Amino acid sequence: MDPVATPSSAKSLTSQAFEQLRADILGGALRPSERLRIQSLSERYQVGPTAIREALSRLVPEGLVESEEQRGFCVAAVSREELMDLTTTRVAIEGLALSQALEKGGVAWESRLLSAYHLLSRTPAPTNEAHHGPWAVAHRAFHEALVDGCGSPWMLRVCGLLYDKSERYRNLAEIYTRPKGRDTFNEHRQLMEAAMARDIAKVQQLLHGHYWETTEIVLATSPALQPPAPRGPGRGRRPASASA
Repeated sequence: MDPVATPSSAKSLTSQAFEQLRADILGGALRPSERLRIQSLSERYQVGPTAIREALSRLVPEGLVESEEQRGFCVAAVSREELMDLTTTRVAIEGLALSQALEKGGVAWESRLLSAYHLLSRTPAPTNEAHHGPWAVAHRAFHEALVDGCGSPWMLRVCGLLYDKSERYRNLAEIYTRPKGRDTFNEHRQLMEAAMARDIAKVQQLLHGHYWETTEIVLATSPALQPPAPRGPGRGRRPASASA
């Protein structure tokens, strides 16, 4: 039984558990389809079972946790199809938000964007695990700054959710080396310059290329997203095609 707690402290413990669970799912510490056992998580995060159960229930609507009747909770699965759908949706929604930001954003928005780009450009690339945390913070701040001039709280909320879901896939790929021939610093610079120039067509084209390039890399490198290995002769199943 959980210790007696006031409503405010219970809410605090639930929020604490929620944030820790969410961070571990997005960061890949809790793997796709992993069974989430209440007692084990309670010991891991040092909070009571009730707070863990409530936190898991809050993560279900976000699509990060799945609830199975009579079986409890598990981390939401991932798939190639979901990632491609996610990228398509993200390009469409953020493209609309960017268009509105370029039309409505004032000097304050421009200042936030320039500041976020400056921080990102001075942050070491995530070529190893130690650099990943600071870069992830700066990278998120830049993409949030791009769209935060749109003036729509709902659109920004959806953009934030799509960003988190995309980051989960990128983190699962554990990409700590810069793909040959890709210059992400230049990609971000071009996005910033097109936004500052209020060039809607160009910034949308750049955003499309930026997100789909990342998606193709994640699809090619994430162990969780690889097609099933072909079965050997005599197993009764044809080998998977290269396009599977």
